[in-house]
Amino acid sequence: MGGMLVAIIIFCLVCLFAYRIRKLPEAIRTILLILGLLSGWFALFEIISYLEANPYLAAIPIALGLGYWFWRRKKKRTTDSSSV
Repeated sequence: MGGMLVAIIIFCLVCLFAYRIRKLPEAIRTILLILGLLSGWFALFEIISYLEANPYLAAIPIALGLGYWFWRRKKKRTTDSSSV
C-alpha cells in the first residue's frame, strides 16, 4: 500500500478521534467530522483501486469478513441457547 493511503487513513482517524472530544466548540467539531468523513471516502477509494490492481488480495478482506460473520453467528447462538 502506498504511503498516501496510510496518511489518509491516519488523518481520518485523528479527525474522528478529535471529534469525540466534547470540550471543542461545535463549529470545530463539525469541521473535523466533515474532514474525517471526506478523508475516509478517499481512503476507501484508494483501497478499492488497490484491490482492482491486485485482485488476488481481495480474498483477504472477504475471508476476514466471513470469519467475523461466522464468529458472531456462533457467539449469538451460544448466548441465545444459554439464556433459554
